[in-house]
Amino acid sequence: MNKSTLKNLTHAHAWLGLIISGVLMIVFVCGSLSFFRYNIVQWDSQYHAPAPLAGEVASVATILDNISAKNYNIPTHHNLLISLPTDEQPYYYTAFETETDDGHHQDHQLNFDANTGEQLPVNTEQFYLSDMLYMLHISLLLPYGTEIVGVITLLFFVMVLSGICMVLKKLVSHFYQYRLKRNKDTYLDGHTLIGISSLPFTFIFALTGVMFNLSILLQAGFGFAVFKGDIPALIKTAGFFDLPHVEESGNSISNNSVDVIVKKVRADYPEHKIVAVNLYGAGDENGVAEIRLQKHHDLIPTTHVTYALKDAAKLADYNAIEAPTAATYTTLSSLHFGEFGGITLKFVYFILGLGCCYLILSGNLIWLEKRENNRQQSKRGLAFVKAMTLALSTGTLIAVACSFVGTRFAPLSWPRTELLPTLFFCAIGISLIHALFNSMKHQAIRRAMVQQLVCAAILFAICPLYDLIHIVSGYTPYAYLQLDVFLVNAALLLTALFCFSLGKYQHATRPNATEESLTMSRSVS
Repeated sequence: MNKSTLKNLTHAHAWLGLIISGVLMIVFVCGSLSFFRYNIVQWDSQYHAPAPLAGEVASVATILDNISAKNYNIPTHHNLLISLPTDEQPYYYTAFETETDDGHHQDHQLNFDANTGEQLPVNTEQFYLSDMLYMLHISLLLPYGTEIVGVITLLFFVMVLSGICMVLKKLVSHFYQYRLKRNKDTYLDGHTLIGISSLPFTFIFALTGVMFNLSILLQAGFGFAVFKGDIPALIKTAGFFDLPHVEESGNSISNNSVDVIVKKVRADYPEHKIVAVNLYGAGDENGVAEIRLQKHHDLIPTTHVTYALKDAAKLADYNAIEAPTAATYTTLSSLHFGEFGGITLKFVYFILGLGCCYLILSGNLIWLEKRENNRQQSKRGLAFVKAMTLALSTGTLIAVACSFVGTRFAPLSWPRTELLPTLFFCAIGISLIHALFNSMKHQAIRRAMVQQLVCAAILFAICPLYDLIHIVSGYTPYAYLQLDVFLVNAALLLTALFCFSLGKYQHATRPNATEESLTMSRSVS
C-alpha cells in the first residue's frame, strides 16, 4: 500500500472513529454489562427477593386460575408467557398483554409464589436497570434508535477493516510493540495492540450488530420485492419459528390440560430443561401451548414444541438447526451473547468489551490532542468537539455508574422506568458541562478526562462496597442469589479498576511527550 493510500485510510479511520465514538461507547459499555443481564436482575432484587424453593411447587394450572380470577382481557391471538420456577428463579414469572375497550394494549408482568401460587407483592418490572442497559445497547432509548445503532455498527465494521489494512504490513513484526516505559507513541501502540488482540471479538460483534439492527431493512426489502409484502411468508421460507395462530372456538377448557402437557414434555425430553410455557388462546378449546426447551451450552439451544390444549396432541417440533437461514442467524446470535460458554466466556467477553472501550478512549485522545496542536484549527469548534467527545465517552461511564447507584439507593416506590433514564442522560449532560468548562484551555482535555475517569471509578465502586458493608454487618443473600451478587459486584469492581487505572495512567503521562509523538506521527502520515 502506497503512502497516499495509507494516509487517506488513516484519515478515514480517525474521522469515522470520532464521529461514531459516542454511540459506540454507549453500545460497548452497556453491551458489556448486558452479558450479565439476568445476573443484574437478581443483584438488583436481592434485598426484596422471595425465599428459595421449599416443598411442593404449585402447578401451572394454579397460576392460570389465579390470573383468570382477575378477569384480564387477553385476546386469543395474544400469548401468555409463564416461566417455571427453578433453583435460580424460585417463583413463577408471567408476562402478557391485555386489550382495553378502545383497542389500546397494556403490558403486565406478574410474579407468583412457587409454593402457594399467590401473587407476590414485588415483580421484576420494578427492577428496570438490566432492561435499560440492554435497551441502551440496542436502541439508545431513542426513536429509530435500532436503525441508528445499525448504521453505527456498519461504520464500525468498516473501521475494523480499515484498521486491519493500516497495520497489515507490520501485523506480525510489530505485534508486541507496546512501549510502556516510553511516552512516545504509547497511545498509538496500545491502540494497535489491543485492536489486533481483540480482532475476532470486534469483527464478530460488528458483523452481528449489523445483522441484528439492520435486518429489518433487509427483511422489508425482500418482503416487498420477492414476497409482495407477505412478511409471514418470508419468515416461513427462511425457516424461522412460526408462531401458532388460534381461532377462538368460544368453548372453554380446564387449565389442568397445561399440566398434562408439561408432564408429557418432561417425559419425552429428559435431556432438556423447560424454560417457559407460552399459551395462545389460553382457556379456549382451540388453544395451543408452546413449550420452550433448552439444552445447556449448545450453540442452538432452544427447541420449540407445540401441543393442542384440547387433547395434548403434539402439533410440531422445531429447532433452528433444521433450516440453514434460521440456524445461521441463531448461531451468530449465540456468538453475540456468549450464552453457550457459561460464566467464563461471559467474563472473557466482558473484559474484551472493556478493551474496546479503551480503543475508543485512546483513539479519541490521539485525535483530539493532534488537532489541538494544529495552529490552523478553529479553537472554538475544537472546544465543542472535545466537550462532546469527552461527554459521550468518559461521560457514558459516569452515566452507567450513576444508574447502578440510583437503582441501589432510590426507594422501591420510585418508578425506575422514569428515574434511571433521566439519571443516565442527566449524568451525560453534567459531563458535557464539565468538559465544556475545560475544553477552552490548552491541553486541559487530558485533565478533564482524568477527572471524569476517577469520578466513574468511585461511582462504580460504591455499590460493591455497600453490599460488602451489609454482608460484614450480618446480612447474607439467599443461596440462589449469591453467585449473581458476586458476579455483578465483580464486574463493577473490574470496571472501576479499568477507569481508575486508565485515569491514573493518563495523569502520569507527560503531555509534552505526547505532543511530540502526535506531531511526529502527523509529519510521517
